[in-house]
Amino acid sequence: MGCRKSTRNVSSIICPHSKVQLTLILKVTPEDYTRAIISLSRRLSGTSIFPGNNYIDIREWMLQDRRLLNPARLEDDKILFASNSEQPHDLVVVYSSRERKWDVEHYRQEQHEAFYASNSAPVGGSGQIVFIRGFISPSWVSAIGSKYNVDPEFFRRHMDYLSASVERHSYGFPSLASSSNNIFRLCISTLLHRDNFGGQDLRSQRSNQSAELSAYKIQQLGSTKVSCGDSVVREHSTVCSSFSVIEQWISLCITKTNGSWAGKRYCYSKGKHLLIFNSVIAWMDQGRPLEQSPPGPWTSHIESRATPLPVLQHHPRMAVRTTNNRLNPHTNSSADVPQSTAILPLQYDSLIALVDLARRAPQDPLSMCIPLFAHAAFSEVQFLNLMETKIQTQINTIAEGIPADTLGTLQFFYNILNRHAQQLKDSTRALYNLAERSSQGLDGVKPQSPILKTAIPPGLGMGTRRRTSETETIRNVGSNSYDGAFTRNGLLEDYEQLHVRCVDLSKMCTRGITLAMNKATIEESRKAIEQSERLKRLTLLATLFIPLTFSSSLLGMNIDLLGQNAVRFWWFFVLCIPATMFTCMIYLWDWRVLKRCWVVFWKRCFGFRRDMTAERGEKDPSHIV
Repeated sequence: MGCRKSTRNVSSIICPHSKVQLTLILKVTPEDYTRAIISLSRRLSGTSIFPGNNYIDIREWMLQDRRLLNPARLEDDKILFASNSEQPHDLVVVYSSRERKWDVEHYRQEQHEAFYASNSAPVGGSGQIVFIRGFISPSWVSAIGSKYNVDPEFFRRHMDYLSASVERHSYGFPSLASSSNNIFRLCISTLLHRDNFGGQDLRSQRSNQSAELSAYKIQQLGSTKVSCGDSVVREHSTVCSSFSVIEQWISLCITKTNGSWAGKRYCYSKGKHLLIFNSVIAWMDQGRPLEQSPPGPWTSHIESRATPLPVLQHHPRMAVRTTNNRLNPHTNSSADVPQSTAILPLQYDSLIALVDLARRAPQDPLSMCIPLFAHAAFSEVQFLNLMETKIQTQINTIAEGIPADTLGTLQFFYNILNRHAQQLKDSTRALYNLAERSSQGLDGVKPQSPILKTAIPPGLGMGTRRRTSETETIRNVGSNSYDGAFTRNGLLEDYEQLHVRCVDLSKMCTRGITLAMNKATIEESRKAIEQSERLKRLTLLATLFIPLTFSSSLLGMNIDLLGQNAVRFWWFFVLCIPATMFTCMIYLWDWRVLKRCWVVFWKRCFGFRRDMTAERGEKDPSHIV
């Protein structure tokens, strides 16, 4: 048996007695992975057409852990980002599919070396999904990235909070969708319900929380105060005095099929059939309970006994099906704010079996990720239901009267809904790309029902004629022999409907703002009319008192008036009554009528004068000199 090497990390072995080729893809060490990121960040725009300015922050963050480049010399150093919590936390959970079951492996924060040394994928062409629960250290980034050959762009995008300002990224994100079509992001919303929080002004409260959130990303996430497994919060919004919303991410990376599905991968090929290993990296912001993680603007809500609403899901016949529960009943009992998303990785195999994806998930990355997309969609449904209720309440209050904070609240809702609409649009595109890749086959072979090249994700602002062709495309993408919930077609339709509903709620906010402004304009006009009526009364009073004042001033002068040494009192009435009548006549007179009368009088006078001039200019025929 001969051996032939093709690249530094890839070697091929061909057996002369058969047509089977065994391809061995070697692993990259964590040290090499770290050096690659550092080298990329040091490329200058004057020396390379591919500069790495946007990797400066993650390079500085990774260099805080000196173990990455010198693991042998720093064995006694304290582990960076280590948590002091005594409660155990499974930082990384790996699901590896077998013929009829899933093998589950759990790793703690200090077991990154054991994770790297473990087998990358099971034998037999099955799939893997790797869950990262919360914040991880640079050692874990290098171990996961090197083992599965993950593009460093995946870690950089998930840790965008490392940059204090957008200028550090040189405005390079968001980038082209086609430049990284294997990196996706889902948004999970957690609703916090509380009693009326002290009756504080919502406008000032939102402004203060925005400043606190910016300080949280700089002082907590951008420093060494955060530990492995801590939960990370992206956005926090106070909807009303009773509800607030926490937004967190789940970043997905589907490793490429051209030799990098796993860090160490064996690919058997015979004829046109390939057995490949599907690897999905899911980095979740949900880790330890929020009260055990770095504090932020939501801490005051937790201290006020805020109750989180779980992400409610419904699957056909969910109540009559049995699932395996390996969780300790006391796992989340100590948490003040237990999040149902945090335990999703611990029961993922039961969720896949519940929605009839167990047979498809090992060979299809989309089927492996469908429960995550469905979970994010259900959380978005609850968020949109809350927003619709609050927007309708604000519109109803506008009909009764305009509160002081109505315009600010509707504008606040409008900004939040626009952000969610963009996230739903990106999720729809990601789901479509996964569906297209799955339908075409992971080995590049086209399916029997090829996808139209011009088709794009539905619900992104196309016309009716184009939408018809896209619907046919979705049916081709989502067609399979399995009926029921959480098919490709069903999820695409769900996300399209969520995007349309989010846009409709945004338009409802716009209509509410327009209604409030129109009503405010009408109210101001009414006040202006009332003010003009009051000014009219004041003018009338002034009209009555001006002649009286004039008469009093005239008769009160210290001079010999009217040729008498003493003025009789009846002279006051003689002067006051005509002056008052003259003033009222001028006040009540229509100046437009007066102007027309004056024009007519002037024209008549001018015409009479012109006629007189003409008569004087004519000769008298009877007069002879």
